[in-house]
Amino acid sequence: MAKGASDLEAALQRVSDEDGARVDALNLRAARRAAAAATEPSPSFFEGFALQGIRVDRIRPGYILCSFTVPPRLTSAAGGSSHLAPGAMVALVDEIGSAAAVADGKHLKVSVDMSVSFVDLAAAAPGDTLRIVARALGHKGAYSGTHVLVANVTTGQVVAEGRHSLFGKMKIRSNM
Repeated sequence: MAKGASDLEAALQRVSDEDGARVDALNLRAARRAAAAATEPSPSFFEGFALQGIRVDRIRPGYILCSFTVPPRLTSAAGGSSHLAPGAMVALVDEIGSAAAVADGKHLKVSVDMSVSFVDLAAAAPGDTLRIVARALGHKGAYSGTHVLVANVTTGQVVAEGRHSLFGKMKIRSNM
């Protein structure tokens, strides 16, 4: 790769101070919710249960790279081996795909269609670290499309691939 292309790639992968502050605010909000969880019910039990442990490694407009270590609570034992449950994978595609659309500067939206191909769920055993890459494919009016690819970090094996269509122009509100 040429030096100029390498510099451009590095510049695109840098998180701006503004985007970093947005992610920090989300982390702070999540930490506040976790601290309050002992005394009050979570606004979304599901999000806390299914998404706890996701780490945002890189974010730029229309692109999010995350890592996630498969927790035993999200596994099922099918065919004698334990692996990430299909429902948990769908939840990851839904949430991370939605985040990619928002990372592209668009309004918060709701899912209207999603397709997930379970390529090899056995490649997502408890304790395995997954790499989740989500990209916004495009926007047309109130519609957005995203693509999510989930792979095992150690083996490179693709675990699942999803396409996600979203609709809406909901305003993002913050209680912070």
